[in-house]
Amino acid sequence: MTNGTLAGITVLDHSTVGPAARATAALRDLGASVIKIAAPASAARIDPPFYAYGAHREMKRVRLDLKSEAGLDRFRSLVAGADVVVEAFRPGVADRLGVGYEACRTVNPRIVYCAISGYGSTGPYAAWAGHDINYLALGGFLATQGRRADGGPAFPGATIADAAGGGLHAALAIASALVRRNATGEGAYLDVSTADGVLHMMSLFVDEFLATGDEIAPGSELLTGRYACYDLYRARDGGWLAVGAIEGAFFANLCRALGCDRYIEHQFDDELQDEIRAAFSEAFARRDRDEWVSALAGANTCVAPVLSIAEVARDPHLVARGSFVDATRADGQMFKQLGPVLAGSVRRPGPYRAGPEEVG
Repeated sequence: MTNGTLAGITVLDHSTVGPAARATAALRDLGASVIKIAAPASAARIDPPFYAYGAHREMKRVRLDLKSEAGLDRFRSLVAGADVVVEAFRPGVADRLGVGYEACRTVNPRIVYCAISGYGSTGPYAAWAGHDINYLALGGFLATQGRRADGGPAFPGATIADAAGGGLHAALAIASALVRRNATGEGAYLDVSTADGVLHMMSLFVDEFLATGDEIAPGSELLTGRYACYDLYRARDGGWLAVGAIEGAFFANLCRALGCDRYIEHQFDDELQDEIRAAFSEAFARRDRDEWVSALAGANTCVAPVLSIAEVARDPHLVARGSFVDATRADGQMFKQLGPVLAGSVRRPGPYRAGPEEVG
């Protein structure tokens, strides 16, 4: 991974799962050299499935006993030649182990140190344990989603907080700190709260409430299902279509294609939304999902199919963009995985080496 936008950057990564593992996977795909700092093989630990986090492709791994002076000495020697340290310990744990920011800065004043946690290192909730669903709850995400049959928030179905609220949040913070370091020579301490990242993702709704006092709930406004032009519809074969025809021109195109021209001038008429939604539902039920995609997706209507994960993996557009690559395990087994897809990533056909390479 030598030609990406972060080529030449060395990252030491204490994490195994969660937001921090997402962050270092992104940095790796952008060209950074990532060295996993792992416990001795004999230590009790929880490892993710072999395929998770890009199977730690093209990474290295050093096993250190950080409770021993020899392990700490080895870690300090690595810090001396590194650019970034990423950790996901509970607040205070890294300092107690002797691998916190102050210890690292003493060895390397230019180090960019990123501590990733659920709720940040300060505040009343700093010591709380949590996972993705907890951060989505605190940041307001779950309260604005659709509802289950029992009235509760719908399950998100993806680790949005870990991936974006924590992982991409941290990767952006690290990249920006590296830019600043290049200009000033100064390292940085980054206190990345995954819940803060969720709050950032919810900024449209939070800012609306802060400015107007209007509470955002399912069905209360455009992006939470108030209008028929921004909704999901079932096709004849049971497949679903996502409609996002917000702009008037797109809505008009959709209405004409569905034989619902009479609603073109009533896109945001609250009294007619149930009627429009029913008319759209009836129209979509006349043809199969992929027939509608063929007719509408390229016709400026903002319509796309709701794909299953299996369909995602064979979608012709995603395949054409090189989204899926081959990887090889140490035992020679070949498998497919999601490749580097973020802008600026190092893209090549593969096969990639799966699993971190053990180094001394």
